[in-house]
Amino acid sequence: MMKNKPYALNILLCFAFAVTMLIFLLIKTFAPIVILPQLNIPNLVGLMLLVLIIEHYAVPDAQRCYVCIAILAALTFGLMPLAAGFASSVSAVKLALVGGIVFTAVTWIFDSITDRLSTGPEAHGALLISALGLWLASQCFTGIIL
Repeated sequence: MMKNKPYALNILLCFAFAVTMLIFLLIKTFAPIVILPQLNIPNLVGLMLLVLIIEHYAVPDAQRCYVCIAILAALTFGLMPLAAGFASSVSAVKLALVGGIVFTAVTWIFDSITDRLSTGPEAHGALLISALGLWLASQCFTGIIL
């Protein structure tokens, strides 16, 4: 179906982040009293891992271009919050830099994890547990940088 599509990961990230920003925008419009989650590193890593898991099962053995991943992720994380009104121009630049670097690092770590998992087709939970561990490890960045 989508074999060897090097930009499938960034397309999925863009779609997932656009849906997230749309949900935030709708909640901010129709229920302004509701407190929305912050755009901090652990929450972004959770979204990134969701996209990586979907991409792992939808596009097995996808090719990677880490420079392209970093640039397109920075554009995604910088422009969408700016367009949705959740970030000023200064915070959008900071979010773009941090988002591009963190997404590239999480992708590299996730690829390393999937390369080392040799569980076979009967243990699909190993990848989910590894992703949960990676998300829990990202909790140490709460309140740092963003």
